Amino acid sequence: MKILFLNPFYGKGFCKTARWFAKSRARERRHPDYLCTAIALLEKGGHICKFIDGTVNNISIDETREICRGFGPDAVIINSTTPSIESDLEYAKMCKKEFGTGLITIMVGAHVSAEPEDTLRKGGGALDAVARREYDYTLKEFADTGNLSRLDGISYFKDDGIIHNPDRPFIDDLDNLPFPAWHHINLYDYYAPAKRNPFLTVITGRGCEGRCTFCLFPQVMYGRKYRPRSPERVLDEIESDIKLFPGLKEIMFEDDTFTLHKFHGRLEKICQGMLDRRIKVGWSCNARPDIHDFSILKLMKRSGCRMVCVGFESGNEEILANIKKGISLDAMSKFTHLCKKAGLSVHGCFVIGAQGETNLSIKKTVRFATGLPIDTVQFSGLCPYPGTEFYRWCKDKNYLIPGNWEEWVDENGEQRTIIDYPHLSCETMNKAIDSSLYSFYLRPRYILSQVFRPKSFYDVQARLKGLLNFINHVWVTKT
Repeated sequence: MKILFLNPFYGKGFCKTARWFAKSRARERRHPDYLCTAIALLEKGGHICKFIDGTVNNISIDETREICRGFGPDAVIINSTTPSIESDLEYAKMCKKEFGTGLITIMVGAHVSAEPEDTLRKGGGALDAVARREYDYTLKEFADTGNLSRLDGISYFKDDGIIHNPDRPFIDDLDNLPFPAWHHINLYDYYAPAKRNPFLTVITGRGCEGRCTFCLFPQVMYGRKYRPRSPERVLDEIESDIKLFPGLKEIMFEDDTFTLHKFHGRLEKICQGMLDRRIKVGWSCNARPDIHDFSILKLMKRSGCRMVCVGFESGNEEILANIKKGISLDAMSKFTHLCKKAGLSVHGCFVIGAQGETNLSIKKTVRFATGLPIDTVQFSGLCPYPGTEFYRWCKDKNYLIPGNWEEWVDENGEQRTIIDYPHLSCETMNKAIDSSLYSFYLRPRYILSQVFRPKSFYDVQARLKGLLNFINHVWVTKT
């Protein structure tokens, strides 16, 4: 079967470097790592696949149509997100109009997993099915059989009604999945200001055992149980990536939390394995701020770790309890000081707009952030995505601004802040986000530390780019 995978373009704001200062926390990712794993599984089964990443390459719907004509697919798989769903459905309609009812259109992603029925009805017949949650083997079984109705994890139309087949069980042994089909991408198309570019993401496990009320993927896509791949398989993939992309400068371990405490033994094996195999590429990761074993942080540094991206979320204990973070401010502070001692850079992520947020709690968060030895920071409006506990709470309380999915984005396709509390308006939160950024980055002590800290040409280049991004953000928000 010939299968076209689409990551549709829907707005420059979504994929450009301005998202470093984006106002919506936990926004749905458009990086193609999960898609490319599914593609690799299908190609291993003998199917012919093509991938169009319209998001990163700004490929319009008309350009996509021409590429589709040249490829002639039997099926189209469309990656979707909540802010892009209306646009994503337009791609499904375009494909059906171009190729007729013989073409099968399937949508995947967190939004359609949370809202399968709404998505199918809004598709107006242009969408044949939704593959809910973890979709790798759902798509493979479809490609092997050509049949949708018998597949677990599928929602589809039948006799003017919608059928929801049982959920597909999560994949127990992720080592059985092939490495992502990275030959479909140009590595240099993917840029992130916080990373050494070109970089590549590696997912060493799926799911997260944290209980955060707002976090999207654990609640909607991959579950609350962390399913790790073996250290050997992870190391093999890194070596494969380096061979495929000799210019690779950094690996980003994109697991929801790569450093979960109960899996520290595995983390040590991966770090030691990088040293034993003499893997020279640097790396960064998402980290939970509860590592208090200095020896682990030092081992991470020795094996090439440069930066940890940390969800601190708030500087207020009550807010942390409301979002079920499960970590105290003291523990976060201890972790950060140990990272600094180990020589690791820390990028701190903070949210504004959680349950119970007030002007006072925002000030406490800013005070906490500026008191930590962190290198870069983002303050973002907390986004209530469908399928999350936070979304249900906001909806029940009538705190959501949009009346439809189209109102999640502005005229440029950039995601809005979408909640409004009686005691804390959307406008107030937006101003607080901007002022929090200024409070952190415009401190004289911070500016001096960045001037004298660079140790290489790359560091100087990265800081100049960061400065330009910040100036651009200030200019946009002031005009």
